[in-house]
Amino acid sequence: MSHIGKFILLLLFFSSFSLFAQQISENELAIIQRKDWNAQKPVMKMKSHKPEFITIHHTGMPQKPELSIEKKLQALQNFSQKDSPMADGSIKKAWADVPYHFYIATNGKIAEGREIKFQGDSNTDYNLEGHVLIVVEGDFNKEKVLPQQWESLKELIFYISSEYEISHNTISGHKDQAETSCPGNNLYQKLSQLR
Repeated sequence: MSHIGKFILLLLFFSSFSLFAQQISENELAIIQRKDWNAQKPVMKMKSHKPEFITIHHTGMPQKPELSIEKKLQALQNFSQKDSPMADGSIKKAWADVPYHFYIATNGKIAEGREIKFQGDSNTDYNLEGHVLIVVEGDFNKEKVLPQQWESLKELIFYISSEYEISHNTISGHKDQAETSCPGNNLYQKLSQLR
């Protein structure tokens, strides 16, 4: 192949990559908005924050591909907004809203959870200020991350980091912040590929 042919191929590659990046940064990532899953209003005041970090969680529950993402978010919000029993028998105090900013379902669909301008919540003890919380559906100590979930996670991280000028070096798993097995070994071991 001639030098001109190689140059044209390189030019096409970089222009297509640039176009992809531009599409993601122009809010063209398909995110199901709160109004589209019939989110209820927060039940108490929330703390504002500036997004500075990206922290990955898993739901810790078996994947449920038969349920729509809208139903999953409604159930999560219902659980979140009241005192609810935990698997270990303890009681979780009510939160204002769903704890996570984004939810990725088994089919790869992404939904907006808590508004990103508000600090999230956690059952574990760590400073959540500045953390954008993404939860991926599944128990990744037992289940595999589905290919469509992984692709959506990569696209969502690209979008968040571009939109809010957050370095990929800030990406961590929940277990990096607190004493927990979340986001499960099968997801956690892949996080280095996102940085």
